[in-house]
Amino acid sequence: MTTSPYWTKDGKAKNLALLTSTERFAMLETLRQTEAREWIRRYRLKAKELGTAQAWWMDVKMSLKKRRGQGSVDTLIAEMERQRDVNRL
Repeated sequence: MTTSPYWTKDGKAKNLALLTSTERFAMLETLRQTEAREWIRRYRLKAKELGTAQAWWMDVKMSLKKRRGQGSVDTLIAEMERQRDVNRL
């Protein structure tokens, strides 16, 4: 990725408008995967802290639904499940 003229040496995009649709899609997919892993991490920490994190997670999902819409929440949950399954292998 860093060999592309559209990326700086530290891996950041110089200008998103200059990226090809394939590069933008790859970046978006990376962001989705990273967000899913982050929410998994937060859930696990909250479960350790509270003993169970189900009520907390329901509040988070409701908040995300208000901000982003149900489709986005469904996509996040599907990606979280996929990431969890990938990490089990």
